Amino acid sequence: MTRISDLALHQLTLAQTLGTQKRVADLQIQVSSGLRAQRYTGVASEAHRLVSLQASQARTDQFVKNNKIVDGRLTAMETNIAQVFDSATQFRTLLMNALNNSNGSDLQIAAEAGNFKQQVANLLNVQVDGRYLFAGSRTDVKPVELAGWTPPPSLTPPLTLPLPQITAEYYRGDAVQQAAEIDADLTVDYGITGDEDAFEYVLRAMQYVETAGSPPNRDALESALALINTALGTEQPNAARGVEPIQRDLADLRSLVGTSRRAIEEANTRHQEYALHLEQNIGDIQSVDVAQALTELSNQQTQLEASYTMLSRLSQLSLLNFLK
Repeated sequence: MTRISDLALHQLTLAQTLGTQKRVADLQIQVSSGLRAQRYTGVASEAHRLVSLQASQARTDQFVKNNKIVDGRLTAMETNIAQVFDSATQFRTLLMNALNNSNGSDLQIAAEAGNFKQQVANLLNVQVDGRYLFAGSRTDVKPVELAGWTPPPSLTPPLTLPLPQITAEYYRGDAVQQAAEIDADLTVDYGITGDEDAFEYVLRAMQYVETAGSPPNRDALESALALINTALGTEQPNAARGVEPIQRDLADLRSLVGTSRRAIEEANTRHQEYALHLEQNIGDIQSVDVAQALTELSNQQTQLEASYTMLSRLSQLSLLNFLK
């Protein structure tokens, strides 16, 4: 029974017991979660720094995530440009065989040219996550539409000046180059559009041969070979065939994509290194030393048990028990 004379002592003992009970509960949470506190108030002195570090961590993680998406697009683009190069190389071999073979019609070169042309068009119409990669900013529009496309006629000496301008009339995209912010204050322009001169030369060469008749017209075959050689960068443009120089051949286009990928890879390497630094600093603020917490938990549990025992005994004190 509690009397007025010992009420203050009883309340103090009870308060200390409840405080010990709370410390035991907090330590149990720390041991199970590995965190010093569940709220910022638990690390009040370092809360501002922790919030700043966590914001930097979230931004860094978002950069890495976005960069991986862009790199996936560039990987598909690089792969398809390489396949266009392979198709053009195979077609060049077919052209040379036809030009060196008096029985060129036996090679079914017109049909082969049509197949190669459609293959290249399909490669340029590739989609990743519903986006047409070679269409510039018009990612919802198929960039290459060959239906109804009529390229300039093949030129045979003597040439009529002026020469026809290179125009990719099959192209349905735009000339806008995509851009990605790969790091703070660092934006990279990336991507190739389907109206590049090298692509137009490849498709035009295949169109010339597809429509060259049977047996194939030799002038058409030679014009097609001049276009393919220029697109591949294997020979200088054939001025006699009216083939103009182009700014970038297929190998150059692939290198441009590779350069963008390297920039993104380097940025992600920096982000990942910075993320490790941030994680360490956040851990220093948030994480608890589990071994130390377990030792402290054991001590507090011992104190709590002693407090319960003392409270139990105090509640049993009476004059009758004292006289006994």
